[in-house]
Amino acid sequence: MFRPLFISLVALIFFACATHPTISPVPLKQGESYVGYSLSTENVLPVIFFRRGLTDKWDLGLRVGLPIYGTGIDISRLLAEKDDRSDILNFAYSFNPNHNLDFTYYRIKRKTKVNEEKGRAVRRLKYYGLRGMLITNGITGRRSTRFGILIGGAPAVKGTDLESLPRFYRFQWELGYFHDFNSMPIRAVISPLPFDKDHALWDERFADYPHVGDDGLPSEHSRLTGLSLRISFPLTKSQSKKDSKENGS
Repeated sequence: MFRPLFISLVALIFFACATHPTISPVPLKQGESYVGYSLSTENVLPVIFFRRGLTDKWDLGLRVGLPIYGTGIDISRLLAEKDDRSDILNFAYSFNPNHNLDFTYYRIKRKTKVNEEKGRAVRRLKYYGLRGMLITNGITGRRSTRFGILIGGAPAVKGTDLESLPRFYRFQWELGYFHDFNSMPIRAVISPLPFDKDHALWDERFADYPHVGDDGLPSEHSRLTGLSLRISFPLTKSQSKKDSKENGS
């Protein structure tokens, strides 16, 4: 009973997912780097990511996964920055069984509280994003166009004042879903049943977008291909503004 379920779960992890970039939670300055690794439902093994500020507005990202899961390249553009809010546009391409292009708009908010009496400052992170996703050549050779939303955040970083707050967070999490409207109605996403001709919401127009390939594995049209859940850990040493000034950077 459990063996078929286990085999299906392993197959989904290895073959069903597209992959996505990990952006920096704070805009990078020219020459600044952000390095770390991500664990996600999309990848079999951890994915190492490297980001580098090309200018104060643009940064370039590279992801490396083994053997190829999660490998990709992306570029981010800072559209606007005011106080603790940033608007970022990201373009990404990923190499995996479902080669995919991402176009994502992020709204990032970093909420800061300062208690001068206690000598304590706290900054928290939360963000959301709107993503358009195109699988150009999926595992069954078809194209899938998806749209959806993601949310994310990070635990608080603390310091004695604003100048002592670390620049990066200990880790960040992200959850998103991107739907292929051609392959199934949005109401069927949470259904535990396979989406086929026996499903209550089935229509003949969905027959051209099978959720399972000839080999029995989930296709680029499967609802699970649109699911993204990740947690990312920076390896870059997090310095406060005060430390950076003392080091002359």
